[in-house]
Amino acid sequence: MKWTFEQLKTFKVVAELGTMTAAAEALGFTAGAVSQQMASLQGSVPRPLFARDGRRVALTDAGKTLLHHAAVLIEDERQAAAALSGPQAGQRAVVSVGVFGSAAVSAMQPAIGRLRETSPNVAVQAVEVDVETMPQAIQESRIDIALGLNYEDAPQPPLRGVVSQVLHREPFLMVLPPAAHELVRDDRLLMEYANDCDWILPPVDTYFGRACRFACARSGIEPNVQHLVTDTAVSIALAESGIGVTLATPLMMGLRPTAAPTAVLPGKSTRSIVAIVRSSALERDSVRAVRDALVHAFSQPPKLG
Repeated sequence: MKWTFEQLKTFKVVAELGTMTAAAEALGFTAGAVSQQMASLQGSVPRPLFARDGRRVALTDAGKTLLHHAAVLIEDERQAAAALSGPQAGQRAVVSVGVFGSAAVSAMQPAIGRLRETSPNVAVQAVEVDVETMPQAIQESRIDIALGLNYEDAPQPPLRGVVSQVLHREPFLMVLPPAAHELVRDDRLLMEYANDCDWILPPVDTYFGRACRFACARSGIEPNVQHLVTDTAVSIALAESGIGVTLATPLMMGLRPTAAPTAVLPGKSTRSIVAIVRSSALERDSVRAVRDALVHAFSQPPKLG
């Protein structure tokens, strides 16, 4: 059956008004044009649609069946057109956001709050993703946009069709055992201590582990890594207990506040929180709104605890 949408809309008007002439006047067509459309529609179906009733047309059972379905299709088309051309608030969209620990705690609440003000039609679905595989998850369209990491001493290789925007930069901090509290005031003694003591770092085959070692090298420290720990909270707890020195950042320490002494790692190494998204996804108003909300979230003073 090869009817057209215009034929169905004309058919509905004919059925409602009862004559081809009245339908033509209502639609702004000629009576001949309406008659031709109805002849084409009739030719596309196997059963008669109309029965003559004097000068008027009446619907057969087949015609009434088609009218019911045509009305549904026409209403669906009207609602779709209204949703696409109406105000933004009428278009609800769900955007999946890849998140990881410290960035999620800092950004998601203010970002969602911002969206409620600027784009109440946009809903966010947070999805926890391993930060090391976040760019691939974006490239494979498993998530729409993500909070990711980039370390200046160990930059991520670019991926085709994926772009990133820096949201926040923060320094590396040395988290020291309590016994090293006085050393924080003397850079020379602190450096000597850092080169002699035990360290707690992630394995070298992890992204953060490599970044830590590059940052230490830039600072002039050769860490004596005795403990391989991936979980930042555990590393900080071990440093606090006197086991050794570890590295963290201000946002990381928001997940595990500590009274242990800290000092900025020499060398000015930093890590960046970035928004990662496919270029094509930025054509969606909803994804751009989420990205802008994340930018706004990180423009505010971060909540560290």
